[in-house]
Amino acid sequence: MLTVNATNFGLAPSDIQIKEYRSANLLVLDGEFIVDTSAEEYSGIRPMQLSVADLPFSKSRPSTALVTVLSEGVKYATITKVWVKDKNTICIDKILPYKSAGSYKVKLNTMLIPERITGEVALHQRTGHTPSVTKGEAAGLEIFTIQSDDWLILTLKATSLTFDTDSQTVEISVPDLAENASSSFPVLYNEGLWVALGSKYYPATLENGSIVISKDGNADEASNTGNKFTRIVIVR
Repeated sequence: MLTVNATNFGLAPSDIQIKEYRSANLLVLDGEFIVDTSAEEYSGIRPMQLSVADLPFSKSRPSTALVTVLSEGVKYATITKVWVKDKNTICIDKILPYKSAGSYKVKLNTMLIPERITGEVALHQRTGHTPSVTKGEAAGLEIFTIQSDDWLILTLKATSLTFDTDSQTVEISVPDLAENASSSFPVLYNEGLWVALGSKYYPATLENGSIVISKDGNADEASNTGNKFTRIVIVR
């Protein structure tokens, strides 16, 4: 677990739980926290900063985190930039259009590598899965992962989702997926080419090899909605 000693945007470090995996040239972060945009500290800073115990390197290339918000009853998601500023500071860009919502959630789904690093590229093996939809329907469903002993990347894509009429969920069993991998994450979709607040999303969870995607009060999608998709990094 990453030790957070302080924040500069009004959130107590004890309210932040972030799983981590680290090596000399890799830092993987998996966790989330709520940002209060009405906090006095938040309004006067840019970017947000987490003060942490010593990191494995002093500067990183930029990476990303997922950000979700509820605005006028509609769920939106976007990404923001994350980077290591120094051995004890992780920076996260604020989402300015989300300020009026009062709060938003940052989901650290983040892999960081040092600046100015060179060396042989060693690719991890991609694993394709043959999922079984046990509740609802998921047309054109594809799931694959990249797995190490310490972390994994899960990617899901479906051309359409049909939610079970009783549970309002789509439930998917994924064989050959590590049972110790668990997470919550958004499954994104877009109803237009550009929306100021980002993509819409369905909330989803992964637990014990099962993915549950919930409609959770979302309105029916527009007829021209494209793929539903996610890509999530999980520390095991």
